[in-house]
Order: sequence, then C-alpha cells, then structure tokens
Amino acid sequence: MNIAPKMPTWQKRTITIGGLLLAVPGLFLALGYFFLILILLVEGDLDEIGVSLASFTLMAVSLGAGGVAFWQGLRSLQGKRSKALYLPPVWMLASLFGLLVVMGLVVSQNELAPALLFPPILLLIAALPPLTAMSWFIEQKTAGLTWRGGLLAFAGGATINVFIALILEILFPVIILALVFGLADLVLANVEALFEALAGEDVASALTNPSFIYIFIQVVIIAPLAEELAKPLVTLPLVGRVARREAFLIGAMAGAGFAALENVIYAGFGFYFWAGILVVRALGGAIHPLGSGLVALGWRDVLQNEANAGVKWFARYGIAVGMHALWNGGSLLIITLAGAQFFGELPPEIDVLGLSAAGTTLALLIILGLAAFWLGRAIGQSTKLPLEVERENARPDFVLSDRAVAIWALACLVTIVPAGIAGLQLLVK
Repeated sequence: MNIAPKMPTWQKRTITIGGLLLAVPGLFLALGYFFLILILLVEGDLDEIGVSLASFTLMAVSLGAGGVAFWQGLRSLQGKRSKALYLPPVWMLASLFGLLVVMGLVVSQNELAPALLFPPILLLIAALPPLTAMSWFIEQKTAGLTWRGGLLAFAGGATINVFIALILEILFPVIILALVFGLADLVLANVEALFEALAGEDVASALTNPSFIYIFIQVVIIAPLAEELAKPLVTLPLVGRVARREAFLIGAMAGAGFAALENVIYAGFGFYFWAGILVVRALGGAIHPLGSGLVALGWRDVLQNEANAGVKWFARYGIAVGMHALWNGGSLLIITLAGAQFFGELPPEIDVLGLSAAGTTLALLIILGLAAFWLGRAIGQSTKLPLEVERENARPDFVLSDRAVAIWALACLVTIVPAGIAGLQLLVK
C-alpha cells in the first residue's frame, strides 16, 4: 500500500526537508551525548542520571523523529510502497514492559552505570504502554495503517504536537493568569505551604492550598483541552484523504507518540518514583491514543464536508477531553492524598463502600483505562475490509457508536461523582 497518491508533492517535500532540519541538530546532540558519557566515565559520575536522561531524550527525539520523517518522506517522493503496520501481540509488549521496569530498577538502585544504561531503558518503558494500546486497537496487523503513516504520525506526535501542547497549556494560561488575575504571586507564595501540608499529613490544607487548586485547574481543565486539540494536528494533511478507520488509527498513532514523550517527562520530574509513575500511567495507556484518534476522526469528517461534521467533531472532542480530565483528576488526587498519607498505614482503613479510599480511587482509574482500551478496540476493529473497498462502500451515516460512547461516559460520571462526594465527606469528619 502506498501513501504517495494521498499527499501532494509539496507536502512530501515539506516533510522530507523538515525531517532533515530536525535530524541535523540530533547528530550534534548525539556527539555531545557521547562526550558527556566519556566525561562522566572519566570522573566516575556514571550515577548522575538527570543530565544524561535529558540529553539522551533530546537526542532521541531530534535524531529519531527527524530521521524517520526524512527517510519516509524521501521514500514517498520516490514512489516506494509501504507495507501494513505490524506490532507484536499485546502479551509480548506487556511482558517486555514488566521486564524493562525490573531492569530499570536494578540499574538505578544498584548504581550499575545508570547514566549510561538507564536513559534508553526508560525511553523504551515510556513508549510501550501506548504502543500496547495500538497493538490492541489494530489486532497486530490489519488493513488501515501503513508503516509510513504510522511512523510519521508517531514521530509528529512526539515532536510537533508536544511543542504545540506545551505552548497552549503552559505559556498562554500562565501569562494570562499572571497578567489578569495576578495569580502567579499567590501560587508561588503558597508552594512551600503545600509541601509543608503534605509533609505534615494535613490533607485539608493540601487540598485547599491555592497552589494545589491552580495545579488542579492546570492538570484537569487546561491540559486536557489543550492536549486533545494539539495531539492530532500533525495528521491533518493526511486524515482528510483517507477512510474513517484509517483516520482514527493515524490519529491514534500521533497520540501514542505524544504519550511516549509525556511519560518520559513525568518520570523525569518525579524521578524517585519513576517506576510507580510509569506503572500507573500504563493503566491509562489507551487514553492518549483513543482521544487523539477520536479528534482526528472528527477532523476527517470536517475536511470531507460531511453532514453535521462540526457537531460530531465537538462531540468527539468533548469525549476525549472528558476522559482525559477524569484520568488526570483521579491521578492527581491519588498522588496528593498519598503524599499526605491520607490512605494511612498498611493495611489501609476500610471505610468507603467497603473498600479503602486508595483502592476505590485506583479501581476507578483502572476501569477508566480499561474502558479506553475497549472503546479503541471497538473503533479500530469496526471493519477489516481493504481500504479501497472501504472507501467505496463506507456508509455516510457511520458515526462510530457515539451513542454507546455517551452511555459509557454517563456511567463513568455517575460512578465517579458519588465516590468523590464520599471522599470529601471523609475529609470533613
């Protein structure tokens, strides 16, 4: 299958040139990383992971994504055909994830040259959960996604889309809030109080601290709105020319690339708990691919001028944002309450619906993550027809079970809101 007829020549040239411009700095970063490792080796500081991890990540993103874009763009210009994407089975990827987590723990805790060995291990661990979700969506190898389309979407999601999301969710909101409301001074003044509340196990002070409230707004409201809008943008030149299922899978691959780099960022900022962070985020490995795929599917309908395309786009965008917000909110609540030792000493107190507060919140996150896997599988396996036949016989009224999605979302809301109320009641007792 060939991606060449789907894109104008100028777009292929743009991808090729852009990939080259991104890969060239990656070569210099690779050289700098090599000398950094030599310096650490000579000075005997191979346990300094922070600088090494940041350098290796920048090198991998620049050289890897740029190299993929340049090579695939060049092959497309030459009219080279691209085969259907194949991913290992879910069980194999999940087993590899567990094995790499163990290896990472051994390397980091036993100081086995972690600055040299740990960065590539961490990047592989971070990429496996979203790729596992994609393997589940496409059932390893099915019509609808080529290596070229998948690799370009993954690389674009990990570079361009992350950059756009950072601008939307960090720079603009912070500048606006600081200029209009003067919130920056208030937040900075209360950061120390937030850490003191966590250290002193003062749950009420931690949850009502202005810094926590701002972080909650940033993570639960601003981040989902910005990220779900940014994740599929790199796929716009392509999704308008393909069938529905292919548009969803290409968008999902862009979300997988976005999730991989985001996992690295989260693990880097919370390095002492990197294994726990990545394991929890692995439970929601399908959140980013699914949301990006849904929004890309909406863009496909808009670009093809289908009936009610705008309404469908907003519906899919709302579903993606809602799932993302629920996941981020639950994760942030668990991290904050755990930091304040709200869940108590083991064994935890049994007082919420017969379950511990920690277990209840974590169970809701697991349910949300599994639902994302199920929904992505349902859409990804909606048809296995060859693309040419699918384009000819695609039904215009096919809306990807939006009614089922809405029912599921309502069920999540009905489940999570009472649990949240029960948790708040505990705080005021």
